[in-house]
Amino acid sequence: MAEVLVGRSGELALIGAFVERASTGGDTLLLFGEPGAGKTALLDAAAGAASDAGILVLRAAGVEFEADLAFSGLHQVLLPLLDEFGQLSAAHRDALNVALGYGKGPPPDRLLVSTAALTVLRQAAASSPVLVIADDLPWLDRASAGVLAFVARRLAGSRVGFLAAARPGPESFFERAGLAQHELGPLDEEAASGLVSSRFPELAPRVRQRVVAEARGNPLALLELPAALSGAQRAAAEALPVVLPLSRRLQALFASRASALPAPARWLLLLAVLDGTGDLRVLQAAAGQQQIEDLAPAEQAGLVRVDDRTGRLVFRHPLTRSAIVELSTSGDRRRAHRALAAETAVPQSPPCAT
Repeated sequence: MAEVLVGRSGELALIGAFVERASTGGDTLLLFGEPGAGKTALLDAAAGAASDAGILVLRAAGVEFEADLAFSGLHQVLLPLLDEFGQLSAAHRDALNVALGYGKGPPPDRLLVSTAALTVLRQAAASSPVLVIADDLPWLDRASAGVLAFVARRLAGSRVGFLAAARPGPESFFERAGLAQHELGPLDEEAASGLVSSRFPELAPRVRQRVVAEARGNPLALLELPAALSGAQRAAAEALPVVLPLSRRLQALFASRASALPAPARWLLLLAVLDGTGDLRVLQAAAGQQQIEDLAPAEQAGLVRVDDRTGRLVFRHPLTRSAIVELSTSGDRRRAHRALAAETAVPQSPPCAT
C-alpha cells in the first residue's frame, strides 16, 4: 500500500488534518480523481489513522451489481450500529428497519430515513468519534446516496466525519450539496519514475520512460503496465507495441466508460486511435456517411476533447487508447485499417501517352 502512496505526502497530510477536525467538530471531504489515481488507498490510510486514534470507522463502497438495490449502501454504513437503533424514536427506528430490510411495512419516507440515519450517527458519536467512509460514490444506490448527502451537510458541531471518493462523471447529490472537495491529480514525473523503478528495477530506461509517459502519473497504471509486458519487452530486447497492452484491472477501469458508449462513438474512437494524428478531416473521411458529431457522447464522458489550439482530437488519457483497441475485435480493427488506408492512399498518376 505504501507503494501506491508514493508522491502523496500532501494528500496524506490533508487527510490527517481532516480526520482530526472531524473527530472534534464534524467535517466532510470528497476526493475526486481518475480511475487508478489512488483514491481507495487514501481512504484506507484515513481508516487506519482514524482507528489508531480510537475513532469508530464505518465503511461503504458502491458496487455496480447493487446500484439498483435501494439502501444497500446505507446498510453497509449502519450495520455495525444496529444496537443503537433501540435508542431512536419509534418512527425513526421503524423507518430504518424497513429501509434496511429488518422490518416490514410500506417504503419509508426518505426524509424520515435521512433524519434517522443522522440521529443514529450522532448517538454513536457520543461514545467515540465516528468516521463514515464511502468509496465509489457513482455506484452507490440512489436512495443511499440521497441519505448520505443529507447527512454530510449536517455534521457541523458533531463528532462525525464523512469522507468519500468518486471518479469524475455526471453530477450527483454530493456535488450539488456544495461539500468540500479535493481533486487527486496525477503523480509528478519524479514520483512516477521513482514508483516504477522501485517496483520494477530491471526495467530498461527507455521502457520505463515509455511507461511513465503512457501512465501519465496514474499510480495503478505505473504498477500494472510493466507487468503486462513480456520479459523481452521489459528488457528492451523486443520492440514495444504502438498501443501498450492493459492488465485486466486497467482494462476494467479505462474501458468502463468507453464500453457504455453508443456503437457509432466507439467506432469513431477506434478510427482515431488507429489513425493517431487526431486530424478530424481524416477521421471524417474514413468514417464515410457517419458524422463526427457522433463523438459527442465520448466527449461528454471525458474520454476525448478537441484541442482549441490545433483543432485536433486528443485523448484525455493515453490508456484510453489502449482500452479502445482491446474493446474492439480483430475484424473491427481490420475494417478500420482499410477505411483509413483508403483515405490516405496516394492516387497513382496516369501513364504518359506514347
